[in-house]
Amino acid sequence: MSALDRFARNLDWNLLKYFTQIARQGGIGAAATSLNLSQPSVSAALRKLEDHVGAQLVIRSPRGIQLTAVGEAFAEVCEQILARIDEMPTTARELTGAVGGSVLVKTISHVASASLDAGLLAFRAEYPNVELMVETAPWEDISQGLLEGNLAIGVGFDDIQHPALQRTVLTYENIQIYCAKSHPLASRIVEDPADLSDEAFVAYSAGEPAALRAFRERHDLGGRVVGFANTVHDAAWLIGLGVGIGMLPEPAADALGTDIVPILGRSMIPRLAINLFWRSDLQDRASQLLVEAIIAEIDARTPQ
Repeated sequence: MSALDRFARNLDWNLLKYFTQIARQGGIGAAATSLNLSQPSVSAALRKLEDHVGAQLVIRSPRGIQLTAVGEAFAEVCEQILARIDEMPTTARELTGAVGGSVLVKTISHVASASLDAGLLAFRAEYPNVELMVETAPWEDISQGLLEGNLAIGVGFDDIQHPALQRTVLTYENIQIYCAKSHPLASRIVEDPADLSDEAFVAYSAGEPAALRAFRERHDLGGRVVGFANTVHDAAWLIGLGVGIGMLPEPAADALGTDIVPILGRSMIPRLAINLFWRSDLQDRASQLLVEAIIAEIDARTPQ
């Protein structure tokens, strides 16, 4: 058996992982923290690897460690080896047709969409090995993630147009104007939104849908803004406190608004689309399948 064969056969592959973290972190203590191991254990692993390689890989000093020439070359090889190992599950799924990994969907809060709910459930049942993650976030964060390519799938109010994105309507939600139960308007129904133009108003600090902004500006609402909210939850809270009147999606208000009442006549209520957005250059198979599952549920609920 050659020396090379003996080296590969007797090598503890965990030592490569430990050494890679030492090189990445620039110190044994930091590497131990990242590996959730004790510093003596990592030091011992480094000594064992150096003995196996037959060369010094790092130079220790009070200021940390410095890679030797051999250490730098060895660290580069270790990175390549570990990268190939990380690719193995994906390669196996591609060759066998299995679907795994994880999918993240970011959505504005309190979305009431039967198509979205059913699509998520159908996908979960069909692909149980995929980690399905759903997070709520302000629309501004969702749209930025989609446009920058950091997010593949998002849900929100807007009519954003961009060649990098595709979209389809999930559902529609009515947007009502609310006030606190203690507000003088609580016992009235206002038929003309313009009659509310002088009222103290709770506005959204970011991510207001273009259609909602157009409605508000058309009726001169929000001329006297007294509070800002980043989410519908915060807006409902401020409205319920009596800070001012404000606009909320009805499903969100039903879930959050124990201290608020609607004041706008139903004939004037704006109706906004909630859209499913996804990247046009979607490459991840699991993300593609999730979008297809949701669209199938939308089609099943659309009158022919």
